[in-house]
Amino acid sequence: MPERQLTVFIYLPGHTTAVPAGIFTHDSDAGIGRFDYGRRYLERPNALPVDPVALPLGLVQREITVNEGLYGAFCDAAPDYWGRLVIAAECRTAPEALSECDFLLSGNATRVGNLDFRESPSHPEPVLGPPHFNQLRDIALAAEHLEAGDTSDARLLRLLRQGTSIGGARPKCTVELDGALWIAKFPAKDDTINIPRIEYATMQLAQRCGICTPQLRLVQAGGKDIYLTRRFDRERHGSGWLRHGFLSSLSLMEWDVRDRLLWEYPGMASRMRRHMSAGHLVELFRRMVFNVMVRNTDDHPRNHGFLVRGGEIELSPAYDIVPALTQAGVGTEYRLAMSVGDEGREATLPNVLSRSAQFGLLESEATQIIGGMRATCREWPACFREAGMSERDIDIVAPSIISAR
Repeated sequence: MPERQLTVFIYLPGHTTAVPAGIFTHDSDAGIGRFDYGRRYLERPNALPVDPVALPLGLVQREITVNEGLYGAFCDAAPDYWGRLVIAAECRTAPEALSECDFLLSGNATRVGNLDFRESPSHPEPVLGPPHFNQLRDIALAAEHLEAGDTSDARLLRLLRQGTSIGGARPKCTVELDGALWIAKFPAKDDTINIPRIEYATMQLAQRCGICTPQLRLVQAGGKDIYLTRRFDRERHGSGWLRHGFLSSLSLMEWDVRDRLLWEYPGMASRMRRHMSAGHLVELFRRMVFNVMVRNTDDHPRNHGFLVRGGEIELSPAYDIVPALTQAGVGTEYRLAMSVGDEGREATLPNVLSRSAQFGLLESEATQIIGGMRATCREWPACFREAGMSERDIDIVAPSIISAR
């Protein structure tokens, strides 16, 4: 396939329409990407990097070969696994038949972050048209149909089309509610337990442990629970929306998605120290501890994010924290997706403590944080019951919570 060129647009602070920032050239056969800022864009007094880590402002062309030739911020703005299924269904083809440029162009105004990708500098602004909250029942039905392989109803597919690129394979869609945008997450066809309610309960427990989370809701539509989390990269501004930049930790660290041996929390903390205050390092430490305590083994780098506000980078609210289920007495040793300490990915509290200094913490300070969080986690059954979890699901989750083991 020949090289393709896309115009990269960016929504600058205080503006609800995007401006062209430069040209992205992608060779999908070679897995190489190149980006050139436009001279007119660089002349803007408010110009910002389209990727503050990989693409600083300037006329020097920068080439990338990791992640199939996509810069980190571009990867983050692309549709996630679920979004690719929806786009491919609309195109009546398999996801594998579409290129990375196809997916970048097919993303819509609900994509995460402050970037957009268009065929040319004159291409019009995409229309933001997420379905309203009162259409959740139809959206849930659309998700069921797509998972079952039924793509015959174009109206239902259009509802799902307003997806999100925040990583994940589970059915989801962006909806509008109370003047804000929310990610609605639905049950999946193979679920044997109530995952939306479990995620809601786990995120509430994270809040009690002092972890910053978005605003959360749990609603019912069509007799099923649907978990809602308010989008932290969008802010209402008059009749439009301001967009904040977003980087996953995969992008902040410039890791390749295939280089799993490089993924580590202490390394993240060291990189974060260059860009943000010590409080963010402590927050990351809390999240690492919490992932150990609730056996969240899906803590890969795309499930940690950073907001880019103007020229500042800060840790985003936490998201996608769900216990990995296990049987009591089976698999008592487990590993996180990223390295924790001296014992690698081993999800133990001593391993958490072993590298606490890289988070700017004395061992006594780290021990105190862990002690407080563990005391809070001991109250998890009451928290989960308050969230409306059934006793059956509480029994199933129990082996995953560290205070229950």
